[in-house]
This record gives sequence, structure tokens and C-alpha cells, in this order.
Amino acid sequence: MTLTVAKGALILNFFILGATERAGGVEWGTVFATLLTFIILLALLRKFAWGPLKNIMDERQQAINSDIDNAAAQNEEARRYAEENRALLTRTQGEVQSILENAKVQAKREHEEILHAANTRANKLVEDAQAEIENEKKRAIADINDRVAELSVLIASKVINKEINEQDQKQLVSQYIQEAGDK
Repeated sequence: MTLTVAKGALILNFFILGATERAGGVEWGTVFATLLTFIILLALLRKFAWGPLKNIMDERQQAINSDIDNAAAQNEEARRYAEENRALLTRTQGEVQSILENAKVQAKREHEEILHAANTRANKLVEDAQAEIENEKKRAIADINDRVAELSVLIASKVINKEINEQDQKQLVSQYIQEAGDK
């Protein structure tokens, strides 16, 4: 950029010098002074403006490159975190599935244990009830036998006291059965 400005200034000087009133020639002193001033100006610009400007541009380029590198590193880190999260999610889903399967197996086992305990208790209750029924049946038969024996003794004692015919015997048996039922 500075080279282009320098060329433009040099060409402009020739036009200005050519427009002087004296058509006879070029004043080499003025050309030399202008050229010297221009070179000094370029040297000053290079020393005071070009160096700091180049430093600023270099720093800016380094900052941009650093930002690009940081963005790439962060992108890589984000990709790594995403992969870790996917792996963690897969592992967690596997653990959840395993827990669910174990819970199903445990629930089925407990269900079978509860059914077995209920069946065992029901069978015991049925056995106890059957034993109670059998005991009541035996008591009832023993009670009936006792009453029949009492009735037989009573009938025999009455028969001994009185001789009866068939009709009287039926009436007597009915009467004693009724008396035995009232007891």
C-alpha cells in the first residue's frame, strides 16, 4: 500500500513540476527535495506506523488463530463429552433393564411363595375342618348310640311292665323317640 502511494506521489510531482511557468526545464533541486522529503516520510511511516500496525495485525491474526484452535479444542471436547454421555446412557439403560429383569424374577418368586403358603394354609384348614367334622360325626354317632341304648333300655323296661301288641309297640316307640328328642 505504501509503495502504491509512493508511486502516485512521484507521478504527481512530475505533473506539478511540468506545470510551472518556466517551460524551460525541470528544477532538479525541487525534485530532489521533494523526493528526499517523500523518502523521509516513508521512513517515518515505516518506523512509527508500519511496525505498530504490523504488530497489531500480527496480534490480531494470532488471536484469531488462537480462537480457531480453542474452538476446535472445545468442539473436540464437546464431541468427547457427547460420546461419554452416550456410553453412560447405554450403560444406564442396561443397568435399568437388568434391575427390571431382577425385579420381575423376584416378584414372580415372591408370588409363587405366597401362593405356596396360601395353598399350604388352605390345605391345613381343610384338613383341620375334615378332622373336626370327623370328630363331630364320631360324637354324634356316639350320642345317637347312647340315646338308642337308653331308648332300648326304656322300651325293654316298659315291655317288661306291660305286654303290648304291634300297634301299641309302634306308638310306644314313637313316644319314646319324641321324648328322647326333647332331651
